[in-house]
Amino acid sequence: MRTAILTVASTAGALALLVAAPARAADFRFTPSIILGEEYNDNLFQSPRAQKTDFVTRVQPNLALSARGGGFKTDLSYGLDYRYYAKNSRTYELDHRASMNGGFVFFDDFLHLDLSDTYSRVSSNVARDVVNESLVVNQTLQNNAQISPYLSWHLPGDSTLKTGYRYRDTRYWSGTGIDKTEHDGYAEWSRELSQGLVLSAAYSFAHVASSTDALDRQEVYAGLRYDYGTGNFLYGKFGYDWQSFDSGVNSSDPFWDVGAGRDFGVLTAAVGTKVQYTEDPQTLSTRNVSHYATLSRAFARGFASFNASYSKYEKEQVLVRDVQRKVLLGLSGRYDLRDGVALSLNLSGDRLDGDLVGERPYHLVGGAGLDWALSSQAVLGTNYTHISYRNHLDSAADSVEVNRVIVELRLTR
Repeated sequence: MRTAILTVASTAGALALLVAAPARAADFRFTPSIILGEEYNDNLFQSPRAQKTDFVTRVQPNLALSARGGGFKTDLSYGLDYRYYAKNSRTYELDHRASMNGGFVFFDDFLHLDLSDTYSRVSSNVARDVVNESLVVNQTLQNNAQISPYLSWHLPGDSTLKTGYRYRDTRYWSGTGIDKTEHDGYAEWSRELSQGLVLSAAYSFAHVASSTDALDRQEVYAGLRYDYGTGNFLYGKFGYDWQSFDSGVNSSDPFWDVGAGRDFGVLTAAVGTKVQYTEDPQTLSTRNVSHYATLSRAFARGFASFNASYSKYEKEQVLVRDVQRKVLLGLSGRYDLRDGVALSLNLSGDRLDGDLVGERPYHLVGGAGLDWALSSQAVLGTNYTHISYRNHLDSAADSVEVNRVIVELRLTR
């Protein structure tokens, strides 16, 4: 953990030195905040038997700094998460959270430098994000640092060429995870054929390495995007990738990213399908194929949305083949009861199947929350969530049932 904190601190320090030169021309904003909360959880470790009930006191101070101008932009934040377990189910815990994003422009928008670093908790299983539903189960600490210098070439005919290099370093602490480094060179070309219609093409080569194996990945694609009004778009990107592992395994697959969105006035809809390589603590390379659809509607005093998705996670270059498939349905909404008082509701359910999942396939979540703005700088919030993991949708036999109640005061300067 100490190494992770030093990594974020050193990256932020380097950014601060770069910021110092054009500081006089920049606009700075400093925002301190703190969350004081109490949680009741009747199954802290999400066990089907021998449930452990506890009250968790949390104190979460945070400092944020943003700056714009003088050829750069940056956002920095650092926070602590202190947790005290009243019934001693765990000793007290102190987590650190940090993030940094910075961008610099030199020589009249020709040379760019992007820097980023995040240190936070992530789920051990990439197919199920449990960070927002549990404080302790199936999580690990991740530090992801990236540096990317690139050149932006403005070519004749309303076309641009972006050529650059990315270095990424991903490390895990206090849990399982495969540390990785990645070197990536790329070229991306785009041309505006007419207003709202853009043609693009790209090629990239990446070398990803860990302590146990390494791979080379090449990707090439061509795409077209058309924006024809606010909330109305259509795009498609099609390509091919090749992977070669040092252990001798080779693969080649098509990939795509296709989507469309339309604002019908009464409803806003979006559909899409895409293939991407997802950062996975458990593997060097995980191919994610997803199909999704969303419907949303804005009201005078709130909004409602529905989303559905199907995802397939193919864990490549593992000793035993592991493919996970997940179907998810979700509903969410928010309604302003009056000025400063808002009610939120959410329902979701997913089914996860796979060769080596080892988990209950059904995951159901329902929750309701109420936020009351005491002032422009203070919000009192309360939330109730019920979580259920089941072997069969219509039976609670041998299921995991969790009830969480959270009350917190959020203060911002």
